[in-house]
Amino acid sequence: MPLAQSGMASAQNNIGHMHEEGLGVVQNYTEAMRWYRLAADSGLAEAQHNIGLLYYHGYGVSKNQREALRWFRQAADQKLAASQYMIGRIYHAGEGLQQDFVEARRWYALAAHSGYAEAQFMYAFMLQAGEGATDGDPYRAYIWSQLAERNGLPGAQDIHSISALMLTAQQLELAAAHIARCLETSYAECAD
Repeated sequence: MPLAQSGMASAQNNIGHMHEEGLGVVQNYTEAMRWYRLAADSGLAEAQHNIGLLYYHGYGVSKNQREALRWFRQAADQKLAASQYMIGRIYHAGEGLQQDFVEARRWYALAAHSGYAEAQFMYAFMLQAGEGATDGDPYRAYIWSQLAERNGLPGAQDIHSISALMLTAQQLELAAAHIARCLETSYAECAD
């Protein structure tokens, strides 16, 4: 608390989280928002993301996807993968705005390249389904679903199992090399 009161943004964000979750204090979304805003005003991406989540879920405020999107964009501008993922999710579902698969796919791809497993999964899903493109792309869907599974999402196995049925043995071998290269370069050289 002394650090938060002295203006340390990360401490303010942590105090906000404690109020949001009721950790050691009575759960209070108003107090959570107050502390998150102090940290967000200092430019802390995590606090901007947390405000976006409060608006997205309607915790302590009216549910407002456009306001959530505004806060997620501020954090995404600082390359916070969780916010990039949430922007993709909003566009993918058309929550509070017109559904846009092309934008959803773009935002999922940005977060996927940061190693964000949920974004890797959704990017693979969209690639497999052909959402945001004219055709499905089982090769890239296979790669990104494998990466999502390696990052802790066992459900991604469904996507790469389906994708594998559409690929030749040679393509599967090439994909394995591509996955290894992607991991070696910390996602800098992945299937785009």
